[in-house]
Amino acid sequence: MTNRPKNRSLGTLARTGLLGLAVAAIAGCGALDELLSVDAPSRVSAADLENPATAGLLVASVANEFRCTLTYYAAASALTGNEWRDASNNSVLNIWDQRVHDTSGYGSQYASADCGSGQPALYRPMSRTRWLADYTLGLLSEWTTEEVPDKAAYEAEVALYAGYSYILFGESMCSVAFDEGPEQMPADAFNLAIARFDQAMAAGASGDILHAAQVGKARAQINLNQKSAAMSTASSVPDGFAFELHYSNAEAVTRNKLWEFNIDHQNVTVAEPYRDVRFADIPDPRVAVNDANATNSQTGIAIFVSEKYPEPSSPIEMAGYAEAQLIVAEAHIEAGNLDGAVSIFNGLHIAAGLPAYQGDMTATALMTQLIYERAAENYLEGQHLQDLKRLNIPLYPPTGTDDGFGGAYGDEICFELPATEFQNNPSISGG
Repeated sequence: MTNRPKNRSLGTLARTGLLGLAVAAIAGCGALDELLSVDAPSRVSAADLENPATAGLLVASVANEFRCTLTYYAAASALTGNEWRDASNNSVLNIWDQRVHDTSGYGSQYASADCGSGQPALYRPMSRTRWLADYTLGLLSEWTTEEVPDKAAYEAEVALYAGYSYILFGESMCSVAFDEGPEQMPADAFNLAIARFDQAMAAGASGDILHAAQVGKARAQINLNQKSAAMSTASSVPDGFAFELHYSNAEAVTRNKLWEFNIDHQNVTVAEPYRDVRFADIPDPRVAVNDANATNSQTGIAIFVSEKYPEPSSPIEMAGYAEAQLIVAEAHIEAGNLDGAVSIFNGLHIAAGLPAYQGDMTATALMTQLIYERAAENYLEGQHLQDLKRLNIPLYPPTGTDDGFGGAYGDEICFELPATEFQNNPSISGG
């Protein structure tokens, strides 16, 4: 049984308008604009939600919240994680890009920004999604199948999004704290993620929900350096699988923010290492980038745009077969099965129209190739920030480099708990 977060948390979230509940269930793409454009109520009472009749609403709300979380998170991690550069000299975007983060309460860019902000966001949308998912799981555990006929399917879906929320915490934060609990390490968040993915599978997850849970669990396991276990989990993901989150041009809050910040606002530009990515001197279509033949209106910096998200409604892949295969390939390298890793690389190359790998057959060379493949397959999907840490990838621009705006690049590629956590969490010193 999932422990439900305290009702006190519900009151706090409701008073600040953070619950963001949708008022329509997901009923196919035709209802997406309506679902994504719902305004959050200013007040939500626990009694209104603790009713089995709200189960479908709560599940749709969790999915909706994570959809918003992922696009904002991917934008934040693109700036801090080498994939984008600030082109605007915007005081906020520059902090994300510069890798020097402010932790002071709601004044910090990553603690205060939220869905609907005109900048990347991280802590608040992640916190709300994670809390709402666990709260909903707690309610579902108390309701019967007579009260909620779709209980098993609902539990599987909500546990999936809870698991991914914990993954994002572990990959972005230097330390974590949940539900007024003690400060913990990222590994604790990954273990919680695994528990939620296991819960999704135990609830009878099938089809896309099952395979997304398998990819998520393997991702958490590889983050914990459990490579053999990760390979076993990821090997079950079928060829062609892709779990995409869909967006809408209904209003600003529902758009794909990777499109908005790069193509529409032109406040960020694709970082130099991604502007002409080639394998064997052939352009890699997985990282297709164009010169927009435009400059930012404030700085005159040239804008390079990714073709991956050409529209405000472009979907973002949350989990997929290629990601699973690269987890398997990494485990093969670890185990000394170098041919197995190369076979996976070549399968991905066939799909992308690239030639086969013909480089050195050493573990070192293949790890370098793995880093390349992960950067290409997972480009702008919110994964490269963790790869910088986990795979010891050199920072770009290097620490100490002039950022062009009077500052210098730092080396902060994880985010400290913001002051608001210390001010409001009695389990942490200073709370």
